[in-house]
Amino acid sequence: MCPTPMLESIKQQRGIISAQQFENLSQLLGNNHKDTAQWLLTQIQPWAVAPVSQFQVAALVHARNHQGEEFYAAGVNVELPHCGLESAVHAEQTALHNAWLNDACELLHLYVSATPCGYCRQFIKEFCADTGLAISIGEVEATLSELLPLAFGPNDLGVSERILAEQKGNCCGLGKCDDVEQLQQQLHRHLQLSYAPYSGGQAALMLSMGEQHFYGRYIENAAFNPSFHPLLAAFSQVALLGQGIDFKAIDRVSLCELDSLKSHRDSTEAMVRRLAPQARFQYHCANSSAAAAST
Repeated sequence: MCPTPMLESIKQQRGIISAQQFENLSQLLGNNHKDTAQWLLTQIQPWAVAPVSQFQVAALVHARNHQGEEFYAAGVNVELPHCGLESAVHAEQTALHNAWLNDACELLHLYVSATPCGYCRQFIKEFCADTGLAISIGEVEATLSELLPLAFGPNDLGVSERILAEQKGNCCGLGKCDDVEQLQQQLHRHLQLSYAPYSGGQAALMLSMGEQHFYGRYIENAAFNPSFHPLLAAFSQVALLGQGIDFKAIDRVSLCELDSLKSHRDSTEAMVRRLAPQARFQYHCANSSAAAAST
């Protein structure tokens, strides 16, 4: 039996693989779980959008959700044409955001096709209460503590909140709907679930391409610089369809954020105007009490 139909299914699920799908694939390939994960990385790598570096990277997060179900979340690197290199998205960021968007509450293992850079190691740290996460890089096995000794994290800034803490309900990353009110409610829910313990400026974004809608949640990091911009997070979701990013197909970008000392408005609007000038840009800034009251 050919695994191609399963790979197409994974694209339709935006890089999410159920535990049963993973087990079926392992049996089909005659592999153990590690070799199956490594095989998946080779299949996912071509989904990367890397017009600048031509260096394709894939990542796969093995996670558990709040219902106790295990699953896998894929990720690839994304580079934006005609934008600064600081707008590049790393495969580990895509995979971790994808897992979190789909209700992950615990990370079990991380598989990557290339050695994580220092930026990614710091980003991974934000998702780990400790640094014992197992990371497989080809045949090399390591832990986050080995890759990031003397790590700086939330505790150093007196922050006890954790990104994978119990969520007040989940809203899946998949979106295909024409009801404007329902779409806005879903965007607002992503806003509530975004992670901004350092600035308080929670944010979420919806990127629309016809009937398809992609969500990006803002993720802050204790070191600030590896924080994940909501527009970049949404672009990373588009890349998981495995078809590149057709910027001309973007017709609407909606950003919602809480009022704080930082804002994504100008940077989002600038990138949208540069990459998808035909798209309608919508912006809403709320105060924290209004956000908490809305559902």
